[in-house]
Amino acid sequence: MRFGLEKGHHDFFHRHHHIEFEELLSEEDVKRLYIEKERRDGWRSDPEVKKVVLRSTLAEVASSLCKVSPLRMGFDQMILNEGEEEKFLPLNEKSSIQKVACGLLLDLSEKKGSGTFFSPEFSFPLTYPSLLIVYVKEKALYIHEEKDPYNHALKKLGYGFGDRLQSDTHPIVFGR
Repeated sequence: MRFGLEKGHHDFFHRHHHIEFEELLSEEDVKRLYIEKERRDGWRSDPEVKKVVLRSTLAEVASSLCKVSPLRMGFDQMILNEGEEEKFLPLNEKSSIQKVACGLLLDLSEKKGSGTFFSPEFSFPLTYPSLLIVYVKEKALYIHEEKDPYNHALKKLGYGFGDRLQSDTHPIVFGR
């Protein structure tokens, strides 16, 4: 799927720090993504999730809106339950990966397939169920962030706080 952005889309995003697109995903994509447990980095273990999360067309829209290229995969996170404090953004304050470029919240309710791209400083309540995709800048860093419930997750991949993300664990999804 090619997705054409117009000047009005960019203007809206930069004025409001978010923009929603309907039917960003097909019904089949929504079925692929919906997993009945909360987890981070589902793309690493589920090939169906990987097909959607690493899709270059989604990353291309994110890159265009946030004016950052190349974009690296930061993480994805399945979000099922309401009411937990960490479920509210902004990403630049609650992510153990810094230099966030843009987030994409995919609405998996009622097979809608809509998605909201948002800047890292934008704060809003999440919809449930959703899949959050976080795109980061090429030279993103792993930092200690107590507000991130997955603060120590990257240690399992050999990272220490202060390390720069590498392409073998966080691929470039658009650019170069």
